[in-house]
Formats: sequence, C-alpha cells, structure tokens
Amino acid sequence: MNFADKNQKIISSVPAVYLHIPFCREICPFCSFAVRRDRAGLHEKYIRSMVGEIGRRAEFIKEKKKNHFDENYSGQKFLESIYFGGGTPSRLMIPEVSLLLGEIRNYFPSSDQIEISFEMNPEDVTPEYLNGLAENGVTRLSLGGQSFNDSTLKKLGRCHSALELRESITAIVNSPINNWNLDLMFGIPEQSISMFKKDVEEALACDPSHISMYGLEIHERTPFGQNKQFRKWESEHQEQFEEMYLWATEHMEKAGLFQYEVSNFSKISKEGRNNLVVWSGQEYLGFGVGAHSYYHQTRWGNKRSLSTYLKHLDANEWPVDFKEQLFAEQLAAESLMLGLRQCKGFNIKDWQRRFGLQWQKQQLDFVQELCDEGRAFWEDQHLCLTPKGMLLADKITVELLPTIRRN
Repeated sequence: MNFADKNQKIISSVPAVYLHIPFCREICPFCSFAVRRDRAGLHEKYIRSMVGEIGRRAEFIKEKKKNHFDENYSGQKFLESIYFGGGTPSRLMIPEVSLLLGEIRNYFPSSDQIEISFEMNPEDVTPEYLNGLAENGVTRLSLGGQSFNDSTLKKLGRCHSALELRESITAIVNSPINNWNLDLMFGIPEQSISMFKKDVEEALACDPSHISMYGLEIHERTPFGQNKQFRKWESEHQEQFEEMYLWATEHMEKAGLFQYEVSNFSKISKEGRNNLVVWSGQEYLGFGVGAHSYYHQTRWGNKRSLSTYLKHLDANEWPVDFKEQLFAEQLAAESLMLGLRQCKGFNIKDWQRRFGLQWQKQQLDFVQELCDEGRAFWEDQHLCLTPKGMLLADKITVELLPTIRRN
C-alpha cells in the first residue's frame, strides 16, 4: 500500500529518513547515544519541534532543487525507508507515532515497497501497541533484547527480564508485523562463552527474520567507561570476544541467517532497508536530537542536548551542531570503510577509477597478508573480508587508504 498523500508539498529527493526519539525509561550504563530519561510531559513539545524541523528542512531542499539544475537535484525519488530509532521509540504513544509519520508522508512521497522500521524495548510491547503500529504502516520491528539471561540483563542495566523478553517475542510473532529484528550483545563483563551461545541458540529458536549482534563498546563518558574493572575486563578478554563472534557467525549461517554486514544477519531479502541505504553511500535525512544527515556531499549532525535542540527550533534556527562538506579524501575513505563492512565487499577497480587512486606496494602486500591469514579473499574484482577480518574492519580501512592524487 502507498501511504503517500496525493497533495505532497515537495518531491522527495532522499531514499531514507531517520527519526530520533531520545526518551528512555532508564538510561543504560553503556549507552553513548543522545538520550534522556522519559517524561511524558516533554513529548508534545519535542514532537512539535521535530515537525518544525521536518517542514523547514523540506522547504530548504525544495529551494535547493529550484536553484540547482545539475544532476544531483534532478529526477523524482521515492522514500524507501523510514526508521524510528533512539533512545526508545516505543515510549511514544500511537497518536504521536501517527503524527510524525503523517508529517513525513506529507513532504516525502513513499515507494509502494517502503519499509518503516520501529525500535522497541520488551517492556513496551503489547498486542494493542503492535496493532497500532501496523495500522500506521510500520512494516518492521527491532527489539532491544540483548540477552535471555537475567544476570546479564541486570549487568547491562536493562529494564526487562528474560521472561518479559520471551513474552514480547510471543506478542510480536502473533502480531500483524512479520518482519522483525532481535538485538543481541556479546563481550559483556562476566558473560561466559557458554552463556552467549545459549543466547544465540534461543534467539534462533524464536525464528526472527534478522539478528543484529553487537560487541559491547565501552565509551569513556558512560558509567561503564568510568568503571576500571569493566575496562580491565574488556582489555583482558579480546580473544574470548573473538571466539564468541566467530562462533555466532558460523552458527547463524547454518540456521539460515546470512551475514551481510559486520553486525547484521538476515534471512534472504530481509536485510534492513535503512542499513542498505546508508552503507551504499546514498543520501538520508535525520530529524531529532543528535540525528545525522547526509545530503549533496554534506554531512551534519543535530545538537545532542534536548533543551538546546528545542531552543534553536523555537527561534526558527537550525539545531545543527556540526556541518562538513565531504571532499575526495573523505568520500574515498567512507566508500572503502562502508564497502569493507559488507560481506559482498567492494570493487577495487571501480573505487580506484572513481577517486583517481592507485595502491602502492605496501597496500598490495597488506592485502596479501590478510588473504594469507584468512581475514580476506578476492571474488572477481571485489575484496571481501571474512568474519575474522571484519573484527578488524576499521584498522584494515586505515591501512588500505593511499594518498589521493592531486592535479
């Protein structure tokens, strides 16, 4: 079904929109995102401000399209993905979700096959809420489960129990939305390999269409980052983390979930649409606190402070924290990084031709070392990382970046 309004105000020029909902019942001690403790009284003001940002950005793009007649602004594009992330989008009431979706549809006509993804926490899942999401066009759910082990959940500061997670999965399976992702986390202090294996096995038994598997990252400005014992655990258990990751990638493939990116596994044709748009280097717009956008080779990010974000929009100002024009060096690096994170790899010849690059002996020798170590392989002209190589994807990207030739 196409939910696009026949009286849209502009023609969409991006394939994806991200909506950031910062509210959380509790703040997880490992979280470094732009979040805050939920207060229902803030919802109305925040959503009103988001609506203002959406309209203002849409009008800005409309003017860009009028004033630029190059290929970057030509042609009609339909929205392929709307993604509600956070934070915890499921802290919103259904009418609030409906209001935001209505505003996006008003400005950005959608494809008949649009995917609307919605992040949820188990404690918010009810049959009534799921039905409300489905009635508003949500086609995909992402459940922040993390673990089926109560001690692990407690360590992570999660609000739900293992029982609540199982009950929420049952509700999702019986809902009108049949495409859903389950988040799992590994590398958690005091999480043994056997505990993690049980998490993966139970997750697969639930038959999700997608699993996102994240290694715990300990950031400095979080309670976990300020805990010396946790930082020590992280540094002393790298081999264990690698064993967890490699076991899970092999086990999930045997169960019919195929890896398509460092942290993501899906059934055939069930890859996350938002993921695919971003990783292929396409444009997207982000709205809300801390949301990032990429448009016309420019990237910007919004203010992370809720009060500052609201203040700027009240004053009819952009709530932008930073903005940068991407040039050849950055575009080459990002293209390489995004390509290496995907199992299909990237086409070296096309990449070198696009950016006027040539690998020197040190890069060629490094690639050969990766292949010899079982961290990479060639498939036609595509360099692909194995699961073992993906554990070092960021470091490999740095090593493979040659100097840009300047005329």
